[in-house]
Amino acid sequence: MNILNMDELRDRALLLIREVGPKRLSEKGGKNYERWRNISSGKIRISTEEVGILAQTFPEYALWLISGRTEPENGHRSPEYDAAHSNLPSQSAGSN
Repeated sequence: MNILNMDELRDRALLLIREVGPKRLSEKGGKNYERWRNISSGKIRISTEEVGILAQTFPEYALWLISGRTEPENGHRSPEYDAAHSNLPSQSAGSN
């Protein structure tokens, strides 16, 4: 069994914070903009409350955020998974 690596969780959280931006997270999560900005820049550590806000903001990434795992068949993705699959050609059933 793998032990949860907190540095990896922090890195995944930072990726999401940078993707959505401190301003939007402050509007969604009730934390102030300065706190999100300081977390994003690495000046302060992320708390479990902020991890929870990220999981609520990105429910499709919650499993990946906490564990690093994805289960796309169950709707649990990662930003990397989404980016890779957005570049695939769309499939059209029944077209000739």
